[in-house]
Amino acid sequence: MRSYETVVILNSKLEEAPLEEEISAIEGLITSNQGEVVDTERWGSRKLSYEINDAHQGFYTLIRFDGEPDLVDVLDRSFKLNDRVLRHMTKRVKKHPAHVYEKAEQAEKDTGAEA
Repeated sequence: MRSYETVVILNSKLEEAPLEEEISAIEGLITSNQGEVVDTERWGSRKLSYEINDAHQGFYTLIRFDGEPDLVDVLDRSFKLNDRVLRHMTKRVKKHPAHVYEKAEQAEKDTGAEA
């Protein structure tokens, strides 16, 4: 498996619930195609450098995941067909930063302590 990072800019005119549904759908698409989501960072609503589809603001999200190269093609096709996605970019990284793995391990410990 290879490591990837995807930045997705969603239409910020969406309410909180549809934004979360969209991010969950992207994560679900990754896991359904034998990928593994390592971390998701919601950067929030930011002003765009230039207008995209009559939008001046976008909701930025960074998703780090591991998967096969075919998964990138599936994500790209899905993003192009989705009207809520203004822009997207996927990059292959050599390795995810160590703090990402530490955060994931801490989350697993926290959920284990709750159970």
